[in-house]
Parts: sequence; structure tokens; C-alpha cells
Amino acid sequence: MKTIVFAGGKYSHEDFYKEISQKCDFKIAADSGAEFMRKINVFPDLIIGDMDSITKETLSFYEEQGVRIKRFPSHKDEIDTELALSEAEKLSSNLILIAGAFGSRLDQTIAVFRLMQRNKRIVLFNEILYTIWTDRKITLSSAKGEIWSILPLKSDVNEVSLKGFEYSISKRKMEYLKPYGVSNQSISTRVSIDPGNGEVLIFRYHMGRMEWVEELLKILK
Repeated sequence: MKTIVFAGGKYSHEDFYKEISQKCDFKIAADSGAEFMRKINVFPDLIIGDMDSITKETLSFYEEQGVRIKRFPSHKDEIDTELALSEAEKLSSNLILIAGAFGSRLDQTIAVFRLMQRNKRIVLFNEILYTIWTDRKITLSSAKGEIWSILPLKSDVNEVSLKGFEYSISKRKMEYLKPYGVSNQSISTRVSIDPGNGEVLIFRYHMGRMEWVEELLKILK
């Protein structure tokens, strides 16, 4: 079960998102994420949020098409993306893809990074990048020359090992306040990331490739 959430961020490369959405079983629009879904002619199974940023025209369009809509008051403790994430979790989704979280609202992006920690199956992505987190050793596909960044998620992490990179390390400490894991480069078609005794964020600049969707579905269990 793959669920995709379209948040209200910035999008480009429309065909990329349309193809990714076709790989998913359930599609959720978080408020104005429905605007982009309408633009690429992808129907949401659910629109959720306080409806403060979606246009009346788009909302009416989907209402007429019978799309399920869950409205919340504007004065609430959750951001719209969190509401969408909660719905995806109720579906027992094996993989939750969140699009549109990388945008001009840095505070919103940081908030979604926090939400990721609720569930290992969450993937933030756009047309060039995806982000996941792990607390166990993980091996992933890569194209040679791709840019990767690996950062401690919450605090200093000991015994970190990275293989298949230009800057490979073995059982080394990664300090939370010293982000030397930024902008590494793969030298192999497979990379290995072992977070040692902690948790790390993984950023992969996939540059428009899509094979990672099925790979992460198998790995993030």
C-alpha cells in the first residue's frame, strides 16, 4: 500500500509527479496541494485541511466530482500536512510519500522533518531529492556521482559507517553540531549507511529517477 500526499509547496516537472502518483494506491491533497493535483489531472481520494489556501473554484470542482473532503477549523494544533499524514497512517500504508514539503516556507519544511520521526515509512521528496531517516543499517541503490548527505537526526551518533562514497568512514562519530556528512558523493551503484547507535537523516539527490519508490517500499519496513 503506497500513499502519496501533495502538500501546498512548490512544484516543477509536472510529468514527474504525475508518474509518481500513478505508482500509488491512495492520493491525499493537503489543502492547496489539490491545486497542483488538478493542474496535472490527478484526482485525490481525499482532500484534507482547513481550506484556507485552496481556491473556491478548485474546491467546488472536486466537490462536484464527489471527492471526499475533510474540513478542519483554521485554529488547530496540526498543520495540514500532519492531518494528511494521520490519514495515511490510518490506512496502514507501507510507504508514505510526501510531495511539496520542500518549498519557500522553511518553517513548514522543518515541521515536516519532525513529523517524519513518527514513522520510518515516510519519504519527503521532490523532482531531484528524497529524504528518509533510519536507525539501522541500510543499503540503497545509487548512480555513480550522485550527491548524498547524511546527518544526525537528534543528537551525536557514534559508530557511524558509510560505504560506497567518496568520503567513506568506519565507526566514526557524527556530531549533531558538526554536519560534515553534507555533500558526499557516491562512487558505486550501491551505498551502505550504518547509523551506529543512533538515527540519521539521509538525503539523496536522485535527479529525477523513480526506481527508488519500489526500492524504499521493500526496505522501509
